[in-house]
Amino acid sequence: MTTIITTTGISLHTNTDRNFAKNPTDDQMRQYLRMNPERASAEVNSLLQIAEPGDHLVFLHTATAEAERCAQLLKEFFENKGYNHSHIRLVPLQFQEDEQHIESLGLRNLVNAVIAEIETAQRAGREVVINATPGFKLESAYSTIIGMLYHVPVRYIYEKFKRVVTLNPIAIAWDTSLFLMYDWFFRWIDEQPRTLHEVEEHLREIPEKGAILSFLTLPDKNNEVFLSPLGEAFRKRFRQESEEAELVDWPTAAEEQDIDAKISSSILHLKHHYTANTLAACRKIAQLPWVEAIIGGHFENTTLSRIKQASEDGMIRMLWADNKKATNLSIQTTAQSSAQTLKVAMKIREILEIR
Repeated sequence: MTTIITTTGISLHTNTDRNFAKNPTDDQMRQYLRMNPERASAEVNSLLQIAEPGDHLVFLHTATAEAERCAQLLKEFFENKGYNHSHIRLVPLQFQEDEQHIESLGLRNLVNAVIAEIETAQRAGREVVINATPGFKLESAYSTIIGMLYHVPVRYIYEKFKRVVTLNPIAIAWDTSLFLMYDWFFRWIDEQPRTLHEVEEHLREIPEKGAILSFLTLPDKNNEVFLSPLGEAFRKRFRQESEEAELVDWPTAAEEQDIDAKISSSILHLKHHYTANTLAACRKIAQLPWVEAIIGGHFENTTLSRIKQASEDGMIRMLWADNKKATNLSIQTTAQSSAQTLKVAMKIREILEIR
């Protein structure tokens, strides 16, 4: 059983008006839909090739009278085709044909709605497909990005061709390490409206300032800055990864349990000018049963301690800083997946009180 999320436009009204009856009534749209469903509606044309009667259909439509009429008629059409009425849902979007509204609210609302539907379906154990054929081109573009980010296939029918094109998720992990490093910042900016001045003050000493700014909007008329639609999508994806990490089992214990034996000799015997309390921090980390080894690396010109990366192979990279510089630390763990590594990384962040 599959949930098919469809961005929904007004093609039924437009095509009926063009090919069957001007300014069509609901009954005229129903009639044209029965006579020539593939030509009458892009949504129907695509779903007839994608969906099965046991599937769940979600129609995301703009909150306008015309769009609501079309969405309701599509729901009625598929119910008459044998689809369970309780498996067909209409979800209105705050998406209007206004440039300022689309940038400020529309796209972010679309991102939130698509992600919410993906997560709901996945929790119910259903496969998910995004049908990006109908709707605005912007909706199709953002739906495709979300599909890639959440490892959900996106299907599309180009109007000059009759077959379905499937864009399968890329078989690589998306890098959400920026949200791991600066989770505190993304939580802070999402709590309430923040001015550009406040944002710049918070980012003043952050080396990755440019990368963070790429996930924020430009200042609005009130000089306030928000997470961009893509920033929202990546933050929600990181949140999902964190929730998955909390649920997985802890890794198996490392064979070596002697704390100092896990720490490289350069750190243990202070052969370099490490940042203050580096050895003490490493001993706290080494007490964790899943840690196999801790190796020191080069220094960085920052005073912010943070977890930089949690890899699928069990490697965690972090910075331990004092008020002058930071030491790179590589921590090898017994974790066997990205979720397990992230679980250990979050534990390290907790015991070292890294925000």
